[in-house]
Amino acid sequence: MFLADCGTSWSKLLNLVENKVEILKSNELFERPNLYLDLATGHLGKRRSKRFENELIALAKGALGMVDEDSFVIVDVGSRDIKAVEFEGRKSKKIEWNQACGASTGFTIEILGNYFNLDYDTLKASKEKFSVTCGVFGMEKIFDSIIASGDIEGAIARFINGVAYNVFVFAKKPKRIYFSGGLCKNNCFTTSLASYCDVVKLGRGVLLEGLKKIWEQESC
Repeated sequence: MFLADCGTSWSKLLNLVENKVEILKSNELFERPNLYLDLATGHLGKRRSKRFENELIALAKGALGMVDEDSFVIVDVGSRDIKAVEFEGRKSKKIEWNQACGASTGFTIEILGNYFNLDYDTLKASKEKFSVTCGVFGMEKIFDSIIASGDIEGAIARFINGVAYNVFVFAKKPKRIYFSGGLCKNNCFTTSLASYCDVVKLGRGVLLEGLKKIWEQESC
């Protein structure tokens, strides 16, 4: 039996029999013709599973299983969207989902890192930031800055800080963010975000944890 969070770029697969989690590129997941998903979430999971669950439901369920606080905010930054859930008294109070623009998503940052061959673990966070209101204009600012200064790392760091600030604003500027997604491993991003609020990194498996909770509840 398999549960999966099928993101646009990356997928997280849980083998319930072996209790084993595998993280792989989404195109690799669906190159396995004999793989049958019992329960899935994510943009690419709807047509490839017996049952599909909304990502916000999976995120909320996973967060409640991983966070002990009564009231808190969790934000998940995926490849193509941002999701946020605010809890009060262990009940969801507000839900936000931005799919309109890729300016503040992980895919844009991943593309830049690959293009410039950057190591985000060692890239120093910038105290300055670009105003990132659009992915296209954000890219323009990066290249204009590089042309003017020749400082590739500084330009990317300022862009990342701008994205981190957008995430902070999207989450309604809380004092603490529980953070979910692949960007948890991006030191430059999490350091930038931590300049605006406390950041608790939950890793890439929150939605998968939510699916597991749903599966266990329905199997009882």
